[in-house]
Amino acid sequence: KEIVMQWRRSNMQSLESLTKVMRENLRACGYPIVLSRPFDKRTPSHQCGTVKMGNDPATSPLDPFCRAYDHRNLFVVDGGFLPTSAAVNPALSIA
Repeated sequence: KEIVMQWRRSNMQSLESLTKVMRENLRACGYPIVLSRPFDKRTPSHQCGTVKMGNDPATSPLDPFCRAYDHRNLFVVDGGFLPTSAAVNPALSIA
């Protein structure tokens, strides 16, 4: 099988608003130059959805409780079982 990364930008309006506010705040604190650059798919961050869960072991390696069908004592408890990220650090969802 081949790994396919389906990446698309989302929440760009929110990012632009946050960047504007942060730039204004940092300048008010005395930072004369504030640089920012959004990342793209070359710099992946907070990857999710690498291990599908489902009810059929023929199409999903994990059951609905994140337990591996092939290894009954193996649970995936990282971002792999999440279908997608919420556009922010998924640590709280993982916890």
